[in-house]
Amino acid sequence: RKDVTTGCTVRMELAQKNMEKGKDGLFKRMGGEEGIATFMDRIYDLIQVDNRIKSFFQGKNYQAIKEGQRVYLTELLGGPKIYKGKDLVDIHKTVGLSDYHFDCFLSNAEKALSGLGLEDETIDEVAVTLEPVRAALMNRAQGLAAHAKVVDGQSVLDRIGGEQNVEAIVETMYGGCLGDPRVRYYFEVNKDKIATIKQKMVALMTGAFGGPVTYDDSKMRQIHYGMNVTDYHFDSVLENFWCASELMEVAGAVIQDAVDVLGRVRQDVTAGCTVRLEIARKKSESQGTDGLYEQLGAEAGLATFVDKLYEQMQADARIKHYFSGSKLEAVKASQGQYLAVMFGAPVQYQGRPLDRIHAVMTISDYEFDSFLECAQAALRAVGADASSMDECVVLLETARRDVLINRRPHDVKKTQEAASAKSVYEKLGGEIGVTNLVENMYTKALEDARIKSFFEKNKAKVTTIKKKMMQFISGQFGGPTNYDVNDLRPTHYSMNISDYHFDCILDIIKEVLTDAGVKPKDSVEALMILQPVRADVTTGFTVRMEMARKNVEKGKD
Repeated sequence: RKDVTTGCTVRMELAQKNMEKGKDGLFKRMGGEEGIATFMDRIYDLIQVDNRIKSFFQGKNYQAIKEGQRVYLTELLGGPKIYKGKDLVDIHKTVGLSDYHFDCFLSNAEKALSGLGLEDETIDEVAVTLEPVRAALMNRAQGLAAHAKVVDGQSVLDRIGGEQNVEAIVETMYGGCLGDPRVRYYFEVNKDKIATIKQKMVALMTGAFGGPVTYDDSKMRQIHYGMNVTDYHFDSVLENFWCASELMEVAGAVIQDAVDVLGRVRQDVTAGCTVRLEIARKKSESQGTDGLYEQLGAEAGLATFVDKLYEQMQADARIKHYFSGSKLEAVKASQGQYLAVMFGAPVQYQGRPLDRIHAVMTISDYEFDSFLECAQAALRAVGADASSMDECVVLLETARRDVLINRRPHDVKKTQEAASAKSVYEKLGGEIGVTNLVENMYTKALEDARIKSFFEKNKAKVTTIKKKMMQFISGQFGGPTNYDVNDLRPTHYSMNISDYHFDCILDIIKEVLTDAGVKPKDSVEALMILQPVRADVTTGFTVRMEMARKNVEKGKD
């Protein structure tokens, strides 16, 4: 994908940036109204001999069509607002144009412009200006929901289970991304920011899947422009979306439609990184890195950069464990030399190859991305401009494969299952569920002759016992608690509670859980959690009985 699409992405993005400054410059470079008229003459000369699209103009008032397009394009390309014709949708409603025909028209336009001697940058700006016309010519929906897939009258949102299911998928997907070293760096933010990102994701997906559009997707490119989000990262997020949807038992065909729809925002998310890094790469290829070396302050500047870099890394909890120990100064000197060579210093690197150095380490993308963040902070600290920083990031990226020589494959499904797994406390319904469990268990225990004597207390004592049971069980099942488990054994030590009695309690708990409609596997999990408590509850009786038995063996006199 990168090799095939980068050229178009970069050219169109640069053209778009120029167009955002206004179309006056483009109109002038086109030669004004006279130049646009000449352009229309050239393009229609090409259309007349183009078997792919000339049939659309046969039998029509050729000159009138050309004149109408001349007026329309004069205004569109930055000239005076003189177009008074019909709406494009109305004009082309019954024409039957396809993307193929529009692409043929664009191809002729590029040939005409090139034949007029216009520069590539101007041709790209014209292409960017003409592209939005495509949707109108084909009466195609525009905006966030333009690509929503409807099957049997149902949108993707309907088939995925509504907005509530989208929220659940986003929740699981986000947890998966936090555990995915490929993209964790981009999702690990403070709690308030996480909540905001999730809300925006839900709004984006709801609108894109055919529901109410509440997310302003026009800002998406701007938000992501300064991030280093590549196709690799975007595809990793889509994989997390797919697995999260599977865990919600969404049908595979529906997930595929949803992924196809989400793929439409790829360019807005990745364009900034693609453009910035491609410009930096071309600059390094054409001019070398000598200029970068000087821009960074040559030998003294690079030494300061390395000092700042190590200050950043040693203060960063994510990667500081790699930069400590008795050999730190030697590592710093070697790494400093490697970076100096990478950034254009006239010296030779004397150390071992990167892949051999890192062969004994297991470094992840998350840690490498954290290193890049530290490097960018250090570059800012030494006064590097945005262009130089992008150039440095491009060069540092070339080292990722050798540094991550032992990168482990990531199991998205396993990570999401672990991240989304509920505690028994949550499965039982939280505080209310545990309260009901204890209440019903106590009621049944009072009715069970095998253990009734342990629970038949005065009212105040019963209330205290129930409260402590709730606190203890809540903690054991993964909920909040303020019960000190160290009190468990001494509290029960003098009671005559045997394994028989403990099993009776477990039987009652199982019965209560079944009556409450708890799934059998969740009930088993709860009982397994309580099993280890047996020793603390029964040990006092076991020890006392054993000691008594041994004494009796000596005789009853």
